[in-house]
Order: sequence, then structure tokens, then C-alpha cells
Amino acid sequence: MLKAKDLKSESDEELDVKLETLLREVFELRSQTLDSKTQKTHLIGQKRKEIARILTVKKEKELNRAGHK
Repeated sequence: MLKAKDLKSESDEELDVKLETLLREVFELRSQTLDSKTQKTHLIGQKRKEIARILTVKKEKELNRAGHK
């Protein structure tokens, strides 16, 4: 699981790559769930939370660059 403090030390490009990977994983998990190929539906929620963490860190960095706290 990704921690917010670990994500803060990564560059924007690294965050974008992780975000894209997680979005693809969620899509694949949803597809597998619909096809009844997996029983691991809990992973979708975990991946979505990680996506939210990345987006939050990206927004914080953007606000810090703009001069806000």
C-alpha cells in the first residue's frame, strides 16, 4: 500500500506513471469481476484509495508551487 509521505517525495512524472498504472489495474479488475474471473473484488477499493492518495499529493504539490499552504 502506498503511503502519502512516501508519495510526497516522488516527482510529478513518477506520480503520473503510478496513477496511470493504477487506473489500468482498476479497469482490468472490473473487467475480470464482470467476467467472473476473479473473487478479489476488494482490490478495486484498495486501488481506488491509492488513486485518491496520489491525486491528493499531486494537488498539494500544485498548491505549494502556487504559494499556498
